[in-house]
Amino acid sequence: MRIIELTSLKDGSKIYINIECIGHFYEAKEEISYGRVGTPKHTSVGTTTHNNGGFKVKETSKEILKLIETSRGI
Repeated sequence: MRIIELTSLKDGSKIYINIECIGHFYEAKEEISYGRVGTPKHTSVGTTTHNNGGFKVKETSKEILKLIETSRGI
C-alpha cells in the first residue's frame, strides 16, 4: 500500500489516500457566487471505494502526479 498526503481545501487538514484507490482526479475552476469566490480553484480526487464525489484538495493535478511517482519510486 502506498499513501500520499494531500491538503483539504475546506480546512487545510491532511488527507491520506492510498494511490491504488484513486479512481480519478481533475482540476476545477473557482466558482463565483454573488460576486464573490464561493469555491477557489482546486483539484477533486475521487476514490474507487466511495461514490461521494471525491475530496476537494489544494494540490494541482501535476503535484498529485509527482506525489504518485515519488511514492512508487519512479
